Amino acid sequence: RQTAMARKKQSRPKWSVLGVARAPLKKKKAPNLPWMPDEHERFVAAFTLYPRKWTKIAEYVGTKTHQQTQNRGRTYLKQLERKGEAIPPMRVYGPRVPWTTEEHERFLVGLSTHGRQWVEVAKVVRTKTAKQVNSHAEGYFKRLQREGKGHLIPPPGKGRWRSEHWTPEEHERFVTAFTLYPRKWKKIAEYVGTKTTEQTKGHGVCYLKQLEREG
Repeated sequence: RQTAMARKKQSRPKWSVLGVARAPLKKKKAPNLPWMPDEHERFVAAFTLYPRKWTKIAEYVGTKTHQQTQNRGRTYLKQLERKGEAIPPMRVYGPRVPWTTEEHERFLVGLSTHGRQWVEVAKVVRTKTAKQVNSHAEGYFKRLQREGKGHLIPPPGKGRWRSEHWTPEEHERFVTAFTLYPRKWKKIAEYVGTKTTEQTKGHGVCYLKQLEREG
């Protein structure tokens, strides 16, 4: 009898103060607003750092829910597949996998283009996360310092690396041309092939100062 009374009580509609039956409250859904460009940029950056970790990505974006971020991620993955672009690998915790020669070459290409923007460099490498790229860069920079090639290290900061920066291959061509044509900046620039005369002259001044410091 008590069970029947309890069921009857639960089935009764809730009444408002005015005596009108009150409809049950519906759970409010988060507004499905379109993604703004800055939101998408934060999403891409977080997706590279935390592949498919929707909760962490949503926290990084800051203005979208877990479900909205997950839906965005599925659409983004399909878009990458259609374009044939690389999909960031799932983060795997375990023994460190050494870098292959091909990965390091792609790293150098990304570094010469984007400087210390590790998320962008990781997109060029394709098989490493931004954190792994950052760690690899630190070791690479230390090696350049030991070899006396500190001038090849990009400046601190997350800004885009200026096109004036010289890659190792360009510097090698510069040294060869400088030996053949000392201070003939126009001829040296023609030999390098990828720099203007003004850029070559500026690089030459820095190179001469470095030679003076080294004695």
